[in-house]
Amino acid sequence: MWGRAKASDKQYLVPNRLADVLALIQVLALDEHAHRSEDGLNSELQGIPKSGGTWTDIARMHPEFFRVRPESTHGVSLVSRHVLPKDDQGTRRLPSEFVGQLIAAAVDLYDRQVKRSERWTYLVPIWVALLVGIFGLLAVVLKALFQQE
Repeated sequence: MWGRAKASDKQYLVPNRLADVLALIQVLALDEHAHRSEDGLNSELQGIPKSGGTWTDIARMHPEFFRVRPESTHGVSLVSRHVLPKDDQGTRRLPSEFVGQLIAAAVDLYDRQVKRSERWTYLVPIWVALLVGIFGLLAVVLKALFQQE
């Protein structure tokens, strides 16, 4: 937890990433089909993701919500749909409250990453002031030493 930040700790900081993740959650959670192909996602979401790459790439970068099975034609799915029992029609449907919780979780992860990235911004001026103070003090001490000689 206190170690270095991993690349996955910054995935939501990519511009438009949150919007892409929310769109992908909605399609995979609410549609009757639990698995989608890249073409199906492009069709349903009316284009490629705004945060770059493909919908499959976005899903792969966010294993907290999605699973990707590259060997499958329809390889992108929502993890939470696989833990539910099948209903009478043989499908797994997420309750709408749960979909809302998934969306809230994505927003919360985004907020945490933004806060984590911003916490260093206030430290930069402090470090600069500290270094200027140290060098200023060092200059005064050196000047006093050289004046004594």
